[in-house]
Amino acid sequence: MRPKTNRERRVNNLVLYRERMGLTQRHVAGLLGETNTTLISKLEQGTRLPSLLVILKLAIIYRAPVDFLFAQLYEELRSEIREKEDDERQTNAP
Repeated sequence: MRPKTNRERRVNNLVLYRERMGLTQRHVAGLLGETNTTLISKLEQGTRLPSLLVILKLAIIYRAPVDFLFAQLYEELRSEIREKEDDERQTNAP
């Protein structure tokens, strides 16, 4: 998987889950310990990937597994890893 450029956006389900919980960006920012909504906005727009700590906090706040929040990225990474596993199996097959 090639790295995303600054102009590319990653699709995620953060807005969907935030709205399902009835939360505002300001409320989520506060729960994350942020003083403004800039981080939440960038994450929801897909212009920034969160740290592991923020990912885990978002999963707790939205009461959803990480792979639901970032379904597209999760599927891309899973496919990449499964491909490598298959390649290794074929390489090591008798």
